[in-house]
Amino acid sequence: MVGALLVLSACGNRERSTVDPYALYRPALKADFQRDFDGMDKAPRYFLTVTLTPTGELLTGMADIVVTNYSPDPWRYLIFRLYPALHQYGGEMVIQSLSVDDQPTNFTYQAQNSAVRVDLARSLQPDEQVTVRFSYRLTVPQWPDSPGAYALFGRSQQMTTLPLFYPSLAVYQPDPALGSGTWWQDVGSVRGDAAFNVASLFVVTATLSSEQVPVVSGTLVEATTDDQGQTRYVWVTGPVREFVMHMSPVFSSASAEAYGTRITTYWLPGQEAAGRDALRYAISSLRIYSDYFGGYPAREMSVAVAPLTYRGMEYPQVNLLGVELYTRFRNNMELLVAHEVAHQWWYQIVHNDPVHMPWLDEALAEYSLKIYYERLHGPRSASILERQRWQTPLDLLLSSSEDEPLNRSVESFGTGQQYETIIYGKGALFYSRLRDILGDRRFQRFLRDYLADHRYQIVDTETWREALQSLQLPELEMLFDEWVGEELSPEPTPLPDAPADENGSGDEQSGGNGEVEEEVPNTL
Repeated sequence: MVGALLVLSACGNRERSTVDPYALYRPALKADFQRDFDGMDKAPRYFLTVTLTPTGELLTGMADIVVTNYSPDPWRYLIFRLYPALHQYGGEMVIQSLSVDDQPTNFTYQAQNSAVRVDLARSLQPDEQVTVRFSYRLTVPQWPDSPGAYALFGRSQQMTTLPLFYPSLAVYQPDPALGSGTWWQDVGSVRGDAAFNVASLFVVTATLSSEQVPVVSGTLVEATTDDQGQTRYVWVTGPVREFVMHMSPVFSSASAEAYGTRITTYWLPGQEAAGRDALRYAISSLRIYSDYFGGYPAREMSVAVAPLTYRGMEYPQVNLLGVELYTRFRNNMELLVAHEVAHQWWYQIVHNDPVHMPWLDEALAEYSLKIYYERLHGPRSASILERQRWQTPLDLLLSSSEDEPLNRSVESFGTGQQYETIIYGKGALFYSRLRDILGDRRFQRFLRDYLADHRYQIVDTETWREALQSLQLPELEMLFDEWVGEELSPEPTPLPDAPADENGSGDEQSGGNGEVEEEVPNTL
């Protein structure tokens, strides 16, 4: 039945193919979370069809993106992000053709080629809908194969990592003055996260070499293999922030079930013991956070080794861990797994601007480690974790007069460990102080209410402050002012009305060499 629906969708009858507009996507969510689709009527819908060459260096794609104006402003044009073109990703993405509702349309590259502006024949009014079709080509970079190579996007160490391998609708940020909103086009940096997206729905059809073992942000509904050694996969999602494909021809895996979710771990040759440890940690994390914050909605979750040195990276339903966590830094694996799994709540379900307000998800995901340790290893272990991992580094920073408020953009931090110590360590300690004031039961209720009130939404620091103010405790306002500070309004990126140059493209940029330098990305 799913296959028939997918065929209909490819013929352009997506919304008329069934009475239930979410029938395509329902296999991705557990039965108890089917109501998560209820608020998705204005969510972007992506229908992606891509092919990756057997050598992995070139991806060709077609993207049909159904866009509904979810803002109060009319949209004269649309902005789509081409995240693979970011300097820290190092890819090259070329739009070969573009149409809006089957009409060829002008477009221009912007934001150092990491965004494309699509002009509309007429303004898209609130609640109106268009379908934008992209045909594109994506060159996938090759990074060094040493364990010290840090590759967020591309090929390294027999693995291919492809986050956001498609044009992604930018986040529109309304302004109090009607019609004065802006499209978010920041480029971020190798430190911190760069992707910022509204909750969306995906149907992804990918043709890959049959040797590849894919790890993705969705639920598999169809797979067919031809006699040319290629397999065509179809995955669907519930509400997610983005879609990642991560793969290797040498992955081995193991699975187990927890609370109705199948958790699968993937490892490279010689890493089985560490890979099975990762599975055990992920199972514990999902159970603990589901009990504490609220249930995990998806049917699938994965943990996989990736070319990220000793660091981790979160994507919807996918938690990637650096290769060195499976070898010489294996003693840190449990911490990394527990942190990344927490992001499935604090980033995936409740989202925020990761460039200007990284503390909103990182501090809470980091503090989740204490909840995890209390329930699995006991209060004493949790206290040692707090002292050694957060308080001691912060004390060193205080002694050198480098303390800063939490509400800072990534780029505002200096060199060294200041960013990680403030955003992660001080951020986690802020939640610890908040819990001391509220008490255990009220603190847990606060987080559960925060998750429920902002489910699949985007929050900012003022949103968080309003949630705190609802508790009506004066000491919380003092805590906020002391630790977090005033909200910093990010400067919007100017959006030119004309192409950046005669060819309609912005500044070219080249990727790095993939080696970790002195300035390294965030640890978690």
